[in-house]
Amino acid sequence: MNFMRGLLAARSHLAFLLGLAIALLIVQGVRRMTGEPGTGGGEREVAVRGFEQELKLPDKLYPLRPTGAQLTEAEQRWARSAWSYFEKNTQPATGLVNSVDGYPSTTLWDTGSYLMGLLGAEALGIVNRAEADRRLTQVLGSLEKLPLCDGKLPNKAYNTLTLEMVDYANNPRPDCIGWSAIDVARIGVPFNVLAWERPEFTPQVRRILTRWGLQHAAANGALQGTDRPKSGQLVRVQEGRFGYEQYAGKSLFLLGLPVGVAMDYKAFIELSPVEGQLIAHDRRKPEEHEGTHNAVLSEPYILEGVEFGLDAVTLPLARSVLYAQQKRFEKTGKLTAVSEDQLDRDPRFIYSSVISGDKPWAVFTPDGRDAENLRILSTKTLIGWGVLFDGNYPAQLLAAVDEMVTDSGLYAGKYEQDGSLNRVLTANTNGIILEVLAYRVHGPWLPGARQQRPATGGAGR
Repeated sequence: MNFMRGLLAARSHLAFLLGLAIALLIVQGVRRMTGEPGTGGGEREVAVRGFEQELKLPDKLYPLRPTGAQLTEAEQRWARSAWSYFEKNTQPATGLVNSVDGYPSTTLWDTGSYLMGLLGAEALGIVNRAEADRRLTQVLGSLEKLPLCDGKLPNKAYNTLTLEMVDYANNPRPDCIGWSAIDVARIGVPFNVLAWERPEFTPQVRRILTRWGLQHAAANGALQGTDRPKSGQLVRVQEGRFGYEQYAGKSLFLLGLPVGVAMDYKAFIELSPVEGQLIAHDRRKPEEHEGTHNAVLSEPYILEGVEFGLDAVTLPLARSVLYAQQKRFEKTGKLTAVSEDQLDRDPRFIYSSVISGDKPWAVFTPDGRDAENLRILSTKTLIGWGVLFDGNYPAQLLAAVDEMVTDSGLYAGKYEQDGSLNRVLTANTNGIILEVLAYRVHGPWLPGARQQRPATGGAGR
């Protein structure tokens, strides 16, 4: 009788895990249909030939680095430095972490990176189980209490001290500034990891997701966000472009949303040469879609690799993006590792792309202004590519990391123009670094969670 009562009491948590299991099986089924590295036969071969041949990649380009290795002394130093950012920037009252060092504001994306960084630090033995439990309990408790934009989904920014909805300048906005489906998707990744590896936190995750109106993050199979223009009314907008759109779609699919269009790598694809390498990018031009940029960046492919695992679709896409950066280095002598990043000076944030619109190597601000003079060598990108792939160029990227390390985290990067350091410290950079280094030891996060890899260090990975 005690067993039956316990089973009945746990039935909602079992149902939640069963739902995640079904979603993961479907994602794996899609991956089998589209192909996985090293496999052959049937429809998989069509997909493999399609992307490999369309992108015209050199043979044997960038083998995946094997996982299951212990961190080097340098990597251990990077991991400890990255965790020190979170020790310094966690708000005691809420458990939330500042997006930028000393600046009491955050987004769901940055909170997702913090959660992945925390789980990574635990998996690497930097944080013990008791400390991880305490932090997880507090931050999930705060996420349960967040005021929601229009009563539906989390606002794009929050004050980490008070949980108030704010704008990007951290001014109170009780009317909210909108929500981002991509940000919701980002925090969905650690939610899925927690449900599988730390089921004791499933009740909190369920309460958060049940309270949020997740259905408002998708429409007609695509991602849907909102903006609040000067007119004052929330406007719903299709969100996401090639790379980030598919990454976010996979995460939201695991949360139960119908996002087939967002997950489709062929839906809006166009190929253009950059340094002689064909790059797949989104054919929807900013000037035709209210200025929404379609930049190709490194970050979504790095996150795909360390969280979902690269397959026959994403592996050639990732290799092509990295190879174009290598070709630029060979042409200019300037080490190249591009992404989106915070800056330590105005305009405080830039996108540094492989291609955006029709312009290779475009660097621009969120409102579309040119920022070529602010191109940086991105630290999270150096480590991401260097940990994912073998080869001379990935090794050169890793060799450039050490000068970014401080006692309070790793700097976001280094300015190409004059070689000075971009001394801003951020949750996203340091969180991604920790999850990438944990991948180095344990393999991809979501497949690793599903397979219940044995623990090494503190966590159940």
